[in-house]
Amino acid sequence: MGNRDEIDEMPSTNASVLLSVLKLIDKYDLYGQVAYPKHHKQADVPDIYRLAAKTKGVFINPAFIEPFGLTLIEAAAYGLPMVATKNGGPVDIHRVLDNGLLIDPHDQQSIANALLKLVADKQLWAKCRQNGLKNIHLFSWPEHCKTYLSRIAACKPRHPQWQQTDDGGDTSDLDSPGDSLRDIHDISLNLKFSMDGDKGASGNDSYLDSEGNLGDGNKSKLEHAVMAWSRGVSKESRKSDRGEQSQGSVFPALRRRKHIFVIALDCDDINSLVEAIRKIFASVEKETTQGLIGFILSTSLTITEIESFLASGGFNPSDFDAFICNSGSELYYSAPGAEDGPFVVDFYYHSHIEYRWGGEGLRKTLVRWASSVVDKKTGSEEHIVIPSEQLSTNYCYAFKLQSQKPGLISFVPVQVPPVKELRKALRIQALRCHVVYCQNGSRINVIPVLASRSQALRYLYVRWGVELTNMVVFTGESGDTDYEGLLGGVHKTVVLKGVCSSANSQLHLNRSYPLSDVIATDSPNVSYTAEDSSSSDIRDSLQKLGCIKA
Repeated sequence: MGNRDEIDEMPSTNASVLLSVLKLIDKYDLYGQVAYPKHHKQADVPDIYRLAAKTKGVFINPAFIEPFGLTLIEAAAYGLPMVATKNGGPVDIHRVLDNGLLIDPHDQQSIANALLKLVADKQLWAKCRQNGLKNIHLFSWPEHCKTYLSRIAACKPRHPQWQQTDDGGDTSDLDSPGDSLRDIHDISLNLKFSMDGDKGASGNDSYLDSEGNLGDGNKSKLEHAVMAWSRGVSKESRKSDRGEQSQGSVFPALRRRKHIFVIALDCDDINSLVEAIRKIFASVEKETTQGLIGFILSTSLTITEIESFLASGGFNPSDFDAFICNSGSELYYSAPGAEDGPFVVDFYYHSHIEYRWGGEGLRKTLVRWASSVVDKKTGSEEHIVIPSEQLSTNYCYAFKLQSQKPGLISFVPVQVPPVKELRKALRIQALRCHVVYCQNGSRINVIPVLASRSQALRYLYVRWGVELTNMVVFTGESGDTDYEGLLGGVHKTVVLKGVCSSANSQLHLNRSYPLSDVIATDSPNVSYTAEDSSSSDIRDSLQKLGCIKA
């Protein structure tokens, strides 16, 4: 009946329930047989359960629907059999504890029969009591953690384990921002059930001291057991992914850098990108030689296209520590001298971004959409959006956009819907992903919803501990439709004026607000170079941001 105030002061609904119970007591003359204390303390609750168990009684919960049923677990812990609704959580609790009967809360006779059966059948009552006491440990925190961690171990980790390096750097597991398993020892505090569940019919007091807490010996034993088990899960989850990776799975170069420069320029042509990169390299030549600065190339290109670009521009793969490809759906590291080539893929990153990735179903949906986009203005049945198997990967479906006019590779057909419309169409079918118009409107990349060029930078912090505050992102005045995601954040940003300034404005038609509304252009973390900047102008901007010394 709960704790209550004066009946006249109670809410009308509560008061009507209480009055109906009092009338039933009066109708059936149950005075002296029903206890409904006006107030009780939390400390009184165990004694109420014990009293019912001592008198060979039953705990009944006849709710129409019970989401879980914590009181059923409390009753079982004190050896009290239950009669409970068959709608909701009690079904699962009964399956584990097997300490009572389930009833239809709308069937009065069913309730009566179950209560009489338990009270009259002494052997059944004793069996239900024994089962509850024997199995109640399955609802303890250690057992819950074992179940939870076993499910986690069966999944690929989205957030990879902290990586060890062979250069003597401070990379211990205790410093890992993503290694939450080490906190599991906290659950051993104030537990009242053993890890192995060796409970007799005598109850749950054998592991408790006079204060009702775990003794030091048992607490230590329990803590060590849970910690050892969690370490086993951690090793097992790493083992499966380790087999997928090559011997170059550890890349300490990123962690040794004082600053990371991310080149995310969506230039109109390859020559402009080559020229901009050379200027950036020249602006910090001294620091690069000392190994203080590492470079990451962030682009919509595939790794094959990047390899061709590096060769044509006279760059070596080792000039960069990492490559963010396909608009952020692929992450590679340079690996000079590796047997499999100069690039090594980060398989952990795939596990990180694959959440709700539509896979083959998404690809088929996109292909159908692409085939429906035609040039309605000219009446031509020629397809404007063409799937590109050569540019697609497992986590990036690429499409080429055909120009309406010969020779104009940067012209976006009017009939192609903006990003927000395509994204909306996919969400209607429960397909969540990022749609990126890139390379000045000549390509569409569809990638997982957790993937992006900006999120890839945060991933590098999770995996390698690369501080975002020590990153500098170089962008142009415009770019792909994921451009604005590179401007905000705790990292520094250098905007090269005159670079990417001619990007097709139709790419950003889905933005119904000016960029200045979401990006603080006067932020101390953002610096703008002069028009057609030289390497010295870039260096001046870096000095203003405090990234290098004068």
